[in-house]
Amino acid sequence: MKLVWRAPCPVEPVRVIEWSCECRSTVYELCLAGGQAFLRRTHHFNGARQVHETYRWPIREGYGVWRALLCGQAR
Repeated sequence: MKLVWRAPCPVEPVRVIEWSCECRSTVYELCLAGGQAFLRRTHHFNGARQVHETYRWPIREGYGVWRALLCGQAR
C-alpha cells in the first residue's frame, strides 16, 4: 500500500493514540481528530523537523492502515 503524505493541515485538537519508537529519526503516529483517523510522520534531521500527514479515514480503516504501516505493508 502506497500512502500519500502531504503537508499537515491545522484542525481541531488532535489526539495521538499510538506511536512508533522515538529512538529513530522518523516517528509515526496514529492520530484522531474530528471523528477521523490519520497518520502523522515526523522526520528529524540535523536538528530540523519535517512533518507530513496522510488523508483522513474512518477510525476503523485508520487502525487498519496503521497496522499495515507497522507490518511493512504500507509506506
